[in-house]
Amino acid sequence: MPDVWVLAAIIAKALMYFGILTSGGLVLVRLVFASEVARVASAMRRFAVLCVLVGIVASIASFALRGAALTGDASGLIDPDMLGLMWQTPVGTALALRLVGLGLVLAGLLIGGIGWSLAGIGALISVWSFASIGHISDGGAFWPKLLLMAHLLAVSFWIGVLLPLKRLAHDAERLEAAGRLGHRFGQIATVVIPILIAAGLALGWVLLGSWANLFTTAYGLALILKLCIVGVLLGFGAMNKIRIVPRLASDGAPAAAQLSKSLALEWVVFAMVLLATAALTTTFALPDAH
Repeated sequence: MPDVWVLAAIIAKALMYFGILTSGGLVLVRLVFASEVARVASAMRRFAVLCVLVGIVASIASFALRGAALTGDASGLIDPDMLGLMWQTPVGTALALRLVGLGLVLAGLLIGGIGWSLAGIGALISVWSFASIGHISDGGAFWPKLLLMAHLLAVSFWIGVLLPLKRLAHDAERLEAAGRLGHRFGQIATVVIPILIAAGLALGWVLLGSWANLFTTAYGLALILKLCIVGVLLGFGAMNKIRIVPRLASDGAPAAAQLSKSLALEWVVFAMVLLATAALTTTFALPDAH
């Protein structure tokens, strides 16, 4: 597979992760924190629609690029025979789930009101698509799929709170709402973040099979790099919860400006995590004894 196809596959997969997890996260946050995000719900809906469209295009592109990978040239992108064969494999099942899920999210967002619940169902379906393909889906065991689902929903929920919190922190008249949202998210994060970490570590163990493979294989070393980036992200989250959010009520604009800057950096680190995950799942093979 030429390097250009590898790079294209990584970018498409990273954009797919971004579109699915961000749109799903925005929907989940809107459903859980309806009163706290009411003032920025329209902005959340617009951005979620954009993310859904990105997710749809990137999912289709990622599927087509697998065809190019198999043929070794651009003809595989549109070869009906190749794409038809792939459609009948778990790769096709995953794409179908993503298109159905994202379609429901889009429909729910366009309906508004009770449509947010429909969008929530769509978000769950699109996130579940990741458990229907790959090494986690091999072997028939169901619990690794549940672990992956829990892990991805925790990531999605965290990503989803960034936009509304940043929007609220930008407006001096909404700092109280920003403080409430940050406080409530912090309370839930005390449960969500341990789930994210525990599920991620358990999945890593399932995929690697031993501690030795973590330090002696290319996949393991790449995973360590990803974990280091995640560690930076956890540091930002802890700083926001412990130091910045509690100061919104007393320090006002200075604390809001610091929170806004921290959230912007979290977006950057999240983008790095998604790129690292895309590269890890595209270019690195699992250890032989996993």
